[in-house]
Amino acid sequence: MAIPWAVRTKTHASVAQDANWRAFSTSRATRESARRVPKLPETPARTRFAPSPTGYLHIGGLRTALFSYLLAKRTGGQFLLRIEDTDQKRLVPDAEKRLYEDLQWAGLQWDEGPQVGGPYGPYRQSERNHGYRKHATELLESGAAYRCFCAPQQAGQAQAAYVSSGCNQDCASMSAEHSLDRGEEKREPFTVRLKPSPKAKKREYRDLVYGKIVPLKRSPATGVSDDPDSAVDAADIILVKSDGTPTYHFANVVDDHLMKITHVIRGVEWMASTPLHYDLYRAFGWSPPEFAHVGLLVDENKAKLSKRNADLALDVRSMREEHGVLPESLVNFLALLGWSNPLQNDVYTMDGLVKHFDLKFTKGNTMVRTEKLWYLQKQHVARLCEEVRQTGNKEPLALVAAQMSWVILARWPAILQSERFKTGLDLLYFCVDVLLADSKSYQNPKQYVERNRYLIEFDASQVPPTPEQYHCTALDQDVALDADSVRAFVEGLLVSDFQRPFHVPVDYQGDLVAKQDREPSLWFDETSAKIHASIQHQVLMETVTEALAGSDLGLEQPLSAQYEDLPFTDQLLPVEAVLRSIAIAKDSPAFSGEETQAVLRQQKAWSIAVMRHLRERVSYGLPGPSIGVVMALLGYKECCKRLGVEPKDKKGW
Repeated sequence: MAIPWAVRTKTHASVAQDANWRAFSTSRATRESARRVPKLPETPARTRFAPSPTGYLHIGGLRTALFSYLLAKRTGGQFLLRIEDTDQKRLVPDAEKRLYEDLQWAGLQWDEGPQVGGPYGPYRQSERNHGYRKHATELLESGAAYRCFCAPQQAGQAQAAYVSSGCNQDCASMSAEHSLDRGEEKREPFTVRLKPSPKAKKREYRDLVYGKIVPLKRSPATGVSDDPDSAVDAADIILVKSDGTPTYHFANVVDDHLMKITHVIRGVEWMASTPLHYDLYRAFGWSPPEFAHVGLLVDENKAKLSKRNADLALDVRSMREEHGVLPESLVNFLALLGWSNPLQNDVYTMDGLVKHFDLKFTKGNTMVRTEKLWYLQKQHVARLCEEVRQTGNKEPLALVAAQMSWVILARWPAILQSERFKTGLDLLYFCVDVLLADSKSYQNPKQYVERNRYLIEFDASQVPPTPEQYHCTALDQDVALDADSVRAFVEGLLVSDFQRPFHVPVDYQGDLVAKQDREPSLWFDETSAKIHASIQHQVLMETVTEALAGSDLGLEQPLSAQYEDLPFTDQLLPVEAVLRSIAIAKDSPAFSGEETQAVLRQQKAWSIAVMRHLRERVSYGLPGPSIGVVMALLGYKECCKRLGVEPKDKKGW
C-alpha cells in the first residue's frame, strides 16, 4: 500500500553523523567477517527447495528454503522450487498456493519453478511421470533394479514387521526374460526395487556438516543372510510403486540430477536416507550433489518443535497473520537457527545475509527461543523507522502500520466513528506517526497497541488519582508543590498562546547568548518543541519572574521578546544562563550563587511536577515518548478534554 507522504528530513549534520556511523559499522562488520574463511563452493551453486503440499509451510521448512536460497545467491547461482506431490492421497487443496505466497512474502523468489518456468521443467513431480518410468527402465535393463511381484499379504505374521513390504520370493534372482514376461506381457502388478550393491554396507557417505555418514543398521529381513558381512541388511527399497508412480526417494534423485542440482540442504531427519540416495546415483552412474544436513528445531526441553509444545503457531501464515511477524524479522530469526554467524551483530537484512552466508552450520539440534524473534523484530522496526526519518518516504512502515490498524479495529470497532479518525486512512497515517514517535519499543502489533493504548482511546478509569502534593527532588533537595497549584498552572498553560515565538534554551557564553542549531525532523517533533518551549516559558515566568521582582534588575518585557533570534527546541531551559545574561544585559551584578541555586531548584521542581501531572492525566502515567510528542499526537482538543479544560477559539498548537 502506497503512503504518499514526504516528511522533513534530518539536518545535514545529523545525516552526516548517521552516515559516519554506518560506515564505521560496515567497516567493523567487514573486519569481523574477514577473520574466518567462508565455507563455500568454488563455483555457482544450484540449490532447490522441494516441499510436499501435504500441509502448510512451517518455520522448519522455511529455514531450509532460506539456507538454500542464501547459498545460491551468495555464489551467484540459482534457487529452484520443485513441488514433490507424488503422495496424491495426502495433498491439502490450498497448500501449494499458500506455499507460493509464503515464500514470496519472505522474500524467497525462486529463479526456476512453478509460475516462472525454466529449462528443466515441469517443476511439479506429478507432471514428470514419463521421465521416471524411463529412468526406472534404465535401471531394470542395467540390472541395478528388479521387478518384485510380491504382494504385501503374502508375508507371514511371524516375520519382522517391515517384511510386509519386503520381497519374500527372491524376485531379485529371477531371470530378466521371466521378469519381463510377467511384468510386460502378462501384466502382473509389480514394484521396482533397487538391487543393493555388494559394497553398499561398507561404504561411507560424505556430508558437509557431519562429515562421514554410515548406513544405519537395520534388522535383517526374512531370507536375508545373518552373516554380518552380507550385502543386504533390510528389505530392498521400492523405487516405483505398483501403480506406476515413483516413490519419494527415486523421484527426488532423478529430479535433482536432471535439474543439475549441485547442493542439497535439508533437515537432519533425512540423513538416514542419504546412503540410499548415494546408492541411486551410483546405480545410474551419476555424480551426486553435495549434501548438508542441518539440525532439528527443538524446544527448551530439547523435544522436537511441534504444535503442542511451541509458544507460537509454527506455520508461516499464522505467524504472519496472527502474530504480526514481519518477513525481515522471521528470515533473520531463522537464519540464526543452526548457522554459525560470523559477526557479533545478529541483526541482518536479506542483503546482509546473502553477503555473509556460508555453509558453516552447527552440529546437533537448535533450540528455538521466541524472545530472540521479538528482539529482532524490535530492531528491524527501529531500523525501518530510521530509514523513514532519513529518506522521508514512509512506505517501509506500511505493513507494520497496517498490522497495527487491524489490531486497533478489532479492539475498538467504533473508533472510525470518532472525531479523531474518520477513515481507515486517517488511522493508518496515525499508526505510522506513533511508530516514528516510539520506534524502539515495537515487538508485535498486539503488544505495541497495548503499550500505546492511551494514544488511541481514552479510559478515564485508568488515570491515577491526583496527590495532594507533588514531591520532586531538585538539586538534591525535596521540594513539595501543591497539586492544585500545578493543576491551575497546566490549565493556564493550555489557554495560553502556543503560537508565540518561545525561544529556548539559551546558552551563556561570555557576554553572548548563543542560539543552538537544532531542527526538528518530523511534524510532531516541531509541535513537541513548541509545547516544551511553552511549558518552560511558563515555568520561567513562575519562578524567575518572582525572583526578579524583588531584585534591582526588574523585568521590563517578557524574556521571550529579548531573544527573538533563538530557535525552537525541546531541550530544558538553563535558567542560570538566563539569570546571568539578564544581569549582563542590565549591566548589574549577577545573582549570587545561593540565589541562583534557589531559583534553579524551583524551576526544576516545577518542571518535574508539571510533566508528571501531564503524563498522569494524559497517558495514565505510562512510559512512552516525551509528553510533548504525546500531546502533539493526541492533538490540542483531545488534550484539553483529558485535562478538563475548555479549549479556546484560535488556540492550540
